[in-house]
Amino acid sequence: MPDTGNAREAVWVVGVGNTLARDEGIGPAAVERLESESLPAGTRLLDAGTDLLTAMMGFVGAARVILIDAMRAGGAPGTIYRLTLEELEGRAKAGASDLSAHGLGVVEAVGLARAAGMRLPPTVVFGVEPGEVAFGEGLSPAVEAAMQKLVAAVREEIAHYYGVFFNAESAENAAGHGSGPRPEPHPGQGGRSPARENGL
Repeated sequence: MPDTGNAREAVWVVGVGNTLARDEGIGPAAVERLESESLPAGTRLLDAGTDLLTAMMGFVGAARVILIDAMRAGGAPGTIYRLTLEELEGRAKAGASDLSAHGLGVVEAVGLARAAGMRLPPTVVFGVEPGEVAFGEGLSPAVEAAMQKLVAAVREEIAHYYGVFFNAESAENAAGHGSGPRPEPHPGQGGRSPARENGL
């Protein structure tokens, strides 16, 4: 696990999934792809594998978390969804089943973390509809074809956060307000569907 000394100043991008179960490994695969991208200073990348609950201990108190996971939501393989953590939990409470493609999904891990007293940072989830979840390495053609758009969407999410965060902080300091409350960055609503599909 990376050094977490400055976790409160960081945006964490966390890939969740099993790389030995084809499309279930989209999260770790996306994080690996992002490692070769130019990202703002302070961005942390983490491959959590299938143990998101343990990984959460590293980014509690972070500025923002972006989770990437395989998500069954009824779309075509390779469909990309963007939801806040609250929206994902709301879908689960409303009866949406099998949202995660693996055993302990995001909603379950978050529930256990909260039960243990963890306070999680603002979190956005990028889910990708899997095509093949079976023993084997590598992504299916449909999910691999969605990778470039997924990486671009995550980069946009990171850039938007840092743009809002730093611009607001600079304006606040210039006005002589010191380090008061920071605005909630990029709430991700703004008239857009809670789960945007592909047209990110």
